[in-house]
Amino acid sequence: MADWKKIRNDFPALKRTIDGHSPVYLDSACMALKPQQVIDAMNEYYERYPACGGRSIHTFGQEVSEAYDRSREVFAAFINAKSPHECIWTRNASESINIVARSVKLPKGSKIVTTSLEHHSGSLPFVERARRDGLRVEVVKARPDGTFDIESWKDAIDNDTRMISVVHSSNVTGTVAPLDTIVELAHDRGALVLSDDAQYAPHHPMDVQSSDVDFSAISIHKMCGPSGMGLLYGKAELLDEMDMFLTGGDTVADVRFENGQIIPEYLPPPEKFEAGLQNYAGAIGAGAAAEYLQSIGMQEIEKHEKALLSKALQELLNMENVHIIGTQDTEIRTGLVTFTVDTVESAHDVATFLDTEFGVMVRSGWHCAGPFHYQLGIDPKHGSVRASFYVYNNANDLDRFLTGLRQLIRVSS
Repeated sequence: MADWKKIRNDFPALKRTIDGHSPVYLDSACMALKPQQVIDAMNEYYERYPACGGRSIHTFGQEVSEAYDRSREVFAAFINAKSPHECIWTRNASESINIVARSVKLPKGSKIVTTSLEHHSGSLPFVERARRDGLRVEVVKARPDGTFDIESWKDAIDNDTRMISVVHSSNVTGTVAPLDTIVELAHDRGALVLSDDAQYAPHHPMDVQSSDVDFSAISIHKMCGPSGMGLLYGKAELLDEMDMFLTGGDTVADVRFENGQIIPEYLPPPEKFEAGLQNYAGAIGAGAAAEYLQSIGMQEIEKHEKALLSKALQELLNMENVHIIGTQDTEIRTGLVTFTVDTVESAHDVATFLDTEFGVMVRSGWHCAGPFHYQLGIDPKHGSVRASFYVYNNANDLDRFLTGLRQLIRVSS
């Protein structure tokens, strides 16, 4: 059984006092707070061996390389990849998706399938790839509650389909997509599947072998790790045949100069996709974040968040002038709730009131999901409000959020 009080004490940011309030942080779907264990792991790099890994054979260089490689191994175990070589360090999930969208081989005339629920980073790289190479994009429309009719997937995935980009857990509705079914349909028709796991990986157990997904994009900063770090998982045989995204130092086994020509010999993955000096502290922090979450237990994290989400949904459903976006079925939701308030024109006004009057930090805006807001008839300029829960939140946080929202509705009605 997880000790949630002890876990909360691991996060230095929550020990602050702001305008007389302890902070209530409900914006983890954007950026998770960092535990001391991750901060210490990164500081150890900067304090003890702040040098180049791989390139330098001295003591500091060896220590960096060992810590860097170990973090990749930890993360491979976290998602149950067959090999650490299937795990590529990137800057964020957006870069991970862009690598796939730009580098995966797609035949002329093929079709890419995505959804109306995607984060912009899950759809736009493929929209641009289709525009560049004359491919087609078909959009599977989500229901207003963020769920999908599987028949719509059966209709969309035809024999011309070669790539599917699907958000595993929506950052607007929290809805978890039926990924196993989508992957099975796709593979039956010869298509590849990229799963946007930015919102899924921090909150649920991951098993890329079991799901048989071809690619997975993860944002480390949403799972207690450092900003500026992401991960791309890809099946080894697919990474081998993909074009390089960037070239330069650390991607080559040899660069010959013969007859006036520069002739490179490139390394296999993961080095193939990790050009230049790497964010060693970030990678080390990423491994520490994965270990931290594993020490709690991903099933325990799921249960903790669902308990907070269930109470939040119940209370918000009973509030006049509040409209929840997404299904109320917590079994297919990640721990966030997005809503609008009739008595307040802009979601930003709701977020500002909660922050300044109650010390409650929520997200407001279109959450980088403009198409779904347009689909629902919500002006993205006014947006919606999102409260997202994580390992450090508790019932007191939820109560203060609900109290603040009730107060706002009273004064704005």
